[in-house]
Amino acid sequence: MVVPLISIILLAPLVAFAIFALSGIAKRTFPRQDLLSTAAMLIALICSFILLRDVVPEPEPLAVDWISIGEITISMGFYLDSVTVIMLIVVTLVSSLVHIFSIGYMHGDPRYPRFFAYLSLFSFSMLFLVVSDNLLGIYIGWELVGLCSYLLIGFWFEKNSAANACKKAFLTTRVGDIGMFIGMMMLFTKFKTFSLFDGAQDGIFTRAAAELATGDIVWLSIAGILIFCGAIGKSAQVPLHTWLPDAMEGPTPVSALIHAATMVAAGVYLTARMFPILTFPSSLVIAYVGGITAIVAATIAIVRFDIKRVLAYSTVSQLGYMMLAIGAGSYVAGLFHLTTHAFFKALLFLGSGSVIHAFHAMHSHSQHTHGHDEAHADDEAHEHDDLSLVHENLVHEHGSEIPPDQDMRNMGGLRQKMPITFITMLIATLSISGVPFIFSGFWSKDKILAGVLGRAMEWNSIHHYILFGLALCAAFITAFYMFRLIFMTFFGEPRNKEMHNMAHESPWVMAAPLIILAVLSFPVVNTIWFNKDYVIPPKQPHLHAPQHASVSPDTKTGDAKFGFSFFGVSEAQAADEVGGKNGEKADAAYYIYKRAHNIAMALSIFVAGLGILLSWLFYHRRRFSAESVATTFRPVYNLFWHKYYFDEFYDGVLVALTVWKSRLFARFDLSVIDGIVNGVGFATRRVFAAIIGYFDRRVVDGIVNRVAEVTWAAGGRIRRIQTGAIQTYLFVVIGGIVLIILIFRAL
Repeated sequence: MVVPLISIILLAPLVAFAIFALSGIAKRTFPRQDLLSTAAMLIALICSFILLRDVVPEPEPLAVDWISIGEITISMGFYLDSVTVIMLIVVTLVSSLVHIFSIGYMHGDPRYPRFFAYLSLFSFSMLFLVVSDNLLGIYIGWELVGLCSYLLIGFWFEKNSAANACKKAFLTTRVGDIGMFIGMMMLFTKFKTFSLFDGAQDGIFTRAAAELATGDIVWLSIAGILIFCGAIGKSAQVPLHTWLPDAMEGPTPVSALIHAATMVAAGVYLTARMFPILTFPSSLVIAYVGGITAIVAATIAIVRFDIKRVLAYSTVSQLGYMMLAIGAGSYVAGLFHLTTHAFFKALLFLGSGSVIHAFHAMHSHSQHTHGHDEAHADDEAHEHDDLSLVHENLVHEHGSEIPPDQDMRNMGGLRQKMPITFITMLIATLSISGVPFIFSGFWSKDKILAGVLGRAMEWNSIHHYILFGLALCAAFITAFYMFRLIFMTFFGEPRNKEMHNMAHESPWVMAAPLIILAVLSFPVVNTIWFNKDYVIPPKQPHLHAPQHASVSPDTKTGDAKFGFSFFGVSEAQAADEVGGKNGEKADAAYYIYKRAHNIAMALSIFVAGLGILLSWLFYHRRRFSAESVATTFRPVYNLFWHKYYFDEFYDGVLVALTVWKSRLFARFDLSVIDGIVNGVGFATRRVFAAIIGYFDRRVVDGIVNRVAEVTWAAGGRIRRIQTGAIQTYLFVVIGGIVLIILIFRAL
C-alpha cells in the first residue's frame, strides 16, 4: 500500500493544479478551485495518516532506474520512515487548514481560483521533496518550492512592494541553492550516486560512513557545509534571512504556509535528512549559524510594530533553534520542534490574519485595489535616524508605510471583540514561549536545551556551552516579544476607537482552523509513539568526529526500545522509564544527559517566566516605560530597528558594488571593447579599404580595361569582314573550297 498511498498524496494536489492550468488554457477559470484544492489536500492528509501504520524499523527505498549514462544509473523513488511520515502529516495538515482558512480570507479576490491553484502546486512541491529518496529528487522539489514561493509572495504583483519582495526571496534563496548544488555534485563525483539510502547499490550514507572510517573528513565537511548553504537560504538563516520578513507582502495564508510547513521547513528537513554525513566541523558551523540566527531575529522582533513582521522574525529565530539542535547532534529535538512549531506558528499567522481581516473593512476602499490587498510596504524601510519608541517620534513612525490594520499601535482591547482569535493566539503564544507543562512548545524547546547542555557537559565543550547560552537567551527574548504582541493587540484600552468599533470576530470558516491548531498545541492530544530505530538514519552510526562516534544524546539508551513522543514526553523520561523496567544500569553518559535535562528544564522555565513577567510589567501594567529604555539605550535600539544593518550592508556594499562593477564593465565595454571594434572599423574603412580600392582601380581594373581595349580593337578589325554583301560571302566560300582542294592535292 505504500506506493499507491504516496502516489495519491503527490497526485492529489498536482491534479488540482493541473485542472486549473488546463482550464486556463481553455480560457475559462475553474469555478470552484477552492473546493477542489481543499479536497485534494484532505485526501492527502488521510493517506498520510494511513501511511503511519506502514512505517517499519528498516525501510527499503522504493526506486526505479531513471537515467543511465554509461556505467552511472540515476534512480528516482520514495523512502518512507518516521521522519517522512511526520513531515507528510505536518505539511498536509497545516496546508489543509490553510486552504480552509483561505476560503474566507481570500473571498472576493479577482484571482481567487489562481490562489488555490498555486497553493496546490506549493503543497505538491514540498511533499515531493519530503518523500524523495535521493538528492536529485530533493533538489527538484526544492526548486519547485522556490518557484511557488515566488508566485505566492508576489501574488498581488500590481504592488511594487510585493513584486520586489518575491524577487528578493527568489534571488536570495538562489544564492544558497548554488552552494547546495555544488555540495550535491561533490558527493555525486565522489560516490557516483545521488541515492541517500541503500538500494541496488550503496547509498551516500553508507559510503560516507566508510569514508569517515578512514579519517578523510575534510572534503565531506566542505560538502556538508555547502549543502547546508541551501538550508541557510530556504530556512532564512543569517546572513540570508532578509527575504523572509519581506515575504509578508503575500496574503496572510501564504505567510502561514511558508512559515509553518513548507518552504522554511524544507531547510530544516534537508539538514536533518543529511545528518549522517555531517562531520564535527560542519555540525559546529550549523549550530553556530542557528544560534546566532536565533538571537539576531529575536532581538529584531522586540522593536517591530507590524504584527506579521513580529511573527516573521519569530519564525527566523525558531528556525535557528532547530538548526542549533541539529548541529549539536540532537536531530530528533530539531524535528520535534519543527513539528510543534508548525502548528502553533500556523495558528499565530492565521490568528494575525483574523485580526487584519477584522480591521480591514474601513481601509479597503482607500488603500487596496481588491478584497484583501494588505498593502504591505516595509515598515523597516523608514530611514530616519531618530526612530525609536519615544512618544514624540511615534508621529513620524505613523508616517511610515505600515498598513494601519497591521500596526499593533492601532490595536488594543480586542479580546472582548474577538474572543476566539484571542484565546487561540494566547494558546499558541504560551506554547512558543515555553510555558510548562501543558504546551507542546515547552517540551520541544526543553529537548533542544537539554541536548545542547548535555553535549556541552559530556564533551566539556566551550562551544556548546556558548550555544546553550545563546539558546537560553533566545528563549527569554521569545517569551518577551510574543507576550508584547498579545498585550499590545488584545489588552488595554483601544488605541484607535474607530478601528476598534469596526473590529469583529472572523467567520467560522476562518475560526475553525484556529481552534483545530489550538488543540494541536496541547501535547496530550497528539501523542505519537515511535520505536527508536524508526528515527533517521536507520542503523547508521553517529557520524560526528571519530573520537565522538559513540556519543549522541539521541542514542544513549543503546539498543533498548522505548516510546518517544513527538508531542510531550521527553527522551530522558522515556529512557529512564525503560531503564527502570528492564533493571538495566544506565551508563555515565545517560546520567550526564539526565542531569542536563533537569538543569535545562529549570532554566527554561525560569527564563520563560522572566520574559513573560517583564513583558507584563512593560506593556500591560506599565510599571516600566519601554520608551525610556529605548531612549537610554538608543544605539542598541537603533541597531535592532535597522535589523543589524544587513539590508543597508547589502544595498550599500553588495548591490552598490555590483552596480559599480556593472558601470565599470559598461565603461570598459564602451571605451575598450567598442574602441577596439570602432578602431578596427576605422582602419578597415580608411586604410585597408583605401589600399584595396587603389589596387582594384589600378591593377584589377587596369587588367580588365586592357583586355577590353584589346578585344574592342580586334573586334573593330574583324568587324570589317562582315560586309553584308552576299557576293563577298560567296567569293570567300568558293575561295576557301579551292584552297582546301589545293592543300589536299599537295598532300
